[in-house]
Amino acid sequence: MPTGLSLPDSIYFLDDSGNTDLSLFGFFRVPRVQGWPETYTAWAAFLEKLQVNPHFSYTPGHPLHAVDLVAGRGRLLHPEAGPAPTGLQKSEVAKVVLQGLEALAQVPGLTVGAVYQHGATREHVYADLVEMVNNQHAEAGSSCQFIVDGDGTERMLRVAHHRLPVDRRHVLGDPLLVPARQTPLLQAADFVAHAAYQSVVRHPRRAFMWDWYQRVFPEARAPMNLGQRH
Repeated sequence: MPTGLSLPDSIYFLDDSGNTDLSLFGFFRVPRVQGWPETYTAWAAFLEKLQVNPHFSYTPGHPLHAVDLVAGRGRLLHPEAGPAPTGLQKSEVAKVVLQGLEALAQVPGLTVGAVYQHGATREHVYADLVEMVNNQHAEAGSSCQFIVDGDGTERMLRVAHHRLPVDRRHVLGDPLLVPARQTPLLQAADFVAHAAYQSVVRHPRRAFMWDWYQRVFPEARAPMNLGQRH
């Protein structure tokens, strides 16, 4: 078992998506040593390209939220002053999510995943995910750490980590809870989560992105329905 002073072998960036019936967590996993800087570099390059997109005005540090981008909401399309966005502009902003996913797919060693369940809370799905990932790392003899969108007050997410058996704990420590709006790589996790969500719910108005998740990440498993595990 890893000791309390161990450094994780890999890091998971996680965010959630869902509706009143379904809760989902999407994530990507990177090897700690080489994966973090390579992922950060790939995402930074993606953001730089947004600055020269002629169809909208992106400024560094502007938070990106997948559900707003694909719905045509937010300041990229609706600045404080100016004409209403055109259909082309809305289409180009929606493609930002696809381009972000493609940037992640170029990172060597990066893997993505998603789990969901109907009629379950966000906290319940998270707890099952923590247990599942812990078992996987126990079998591999490796360790990991979770970085999750949050403001630090999500007590039940911490509880999920505390419930892991002390002598078989491979998800190290509490989740690091930080706001996605301040953390570009958690915005990337938001893109993964929303693409996975649309691949499951297949909302008619989002048909253009139903296949994004598995098209961009062909080696990934389809989002796992935790309610069908047993």
